Amino acid sequence: MIKIPKFEIDDLKINYKVSGKGDLLVLIQGLGHKLTGWQLQVPFFRKRKMKVISYDNIGVGKSSRPDRPYSMKLFVKILKGLLKHLGVESKLHLVGISMGGMIAQHYALTYPDEVKTLSLLATTAKVDVKPLIDNIKMMKDFDEEKRMNSLLPVLFSRSFVKKIKQDPLLYEMLKDDFLTDPTRIIDYINQSKAIEKHDTVDQLSEIKVPTLLIVGTKDILLPKNHSKLLHEKIPNSRLEIIEGAGHALSIEVADKVNNLIWDFIKNNK
Repeated sequence: MIKIPKFEIDDLKINYKVSGKGDLLVLIQGLGHKLTGWQLQVPFFRKRKMKVISYDNIGVGKSSRPDRPYSMKLFVKILKGLLKHLGVESKLHLVGISMGGMIAQHYALTYPDEVKTLSLLATTAKVDVKPLIDNIKMMKDFDEEKRMNSLLPVLFSRSFVKKIKQDPLLYEMLKDDFLTDPTRIIDYINQSKAIEKHDTVDQLSEIKVPTLLIVGTKDILLPKNHSKLLHEKIPNSRLEIIEGAGHALSIEVADKVNNLIWDFIKNNK
């Protein structure tokens, strides 16, 4: 039987995974998504001599799911606690997608001396999350696979959704991820409460670390204007816009995203 590593903070159990050796890379997932969502990133960076840390935030996967509203402050506390638990003392390369990118902003603002580079994928400084949550609430009577199929056009470009439907292996990979330890409606709602209060607009100029911003032109959840604002406000930032890509960049255009992040890390070691 495989023992899944967990650590506890404030009576919350956090499921995590450490892979590889080398410079430290921390990956933070988005709303409702688990560490398995990084399965196209972990092997890539491990092969490039990086120590990769990924984890299930509270509310998803194999971590605790207390039924109460969460906050960015709590998300930052959990990540800090995990790094302390792992004995991390070196600076880290921090990558976050969507809500994970919001958490990464707060972490970089709270612990600026700990972050070497910041890579923010398909994220924002502020957003109204209510329309998305209203949509998810409407899926309460759907089974998990139907819910997944309803979310595909939200997460991916139209052309990639078509590809998913035509590629059984890709469909099964996504289905396996969605259906294993599935995120419940209440989990989405509890995590979304942190997004509701997320607003870093007036603090972005305080982020001094080299920052990479990546967004797709077909992102309907957080269109490119959100990343453009981040680019305008964060002094040492670079913006990469990927033509034709949807919101879930780390899956849809994994190779492009991986290489952009890797080149950025190499140039800022």
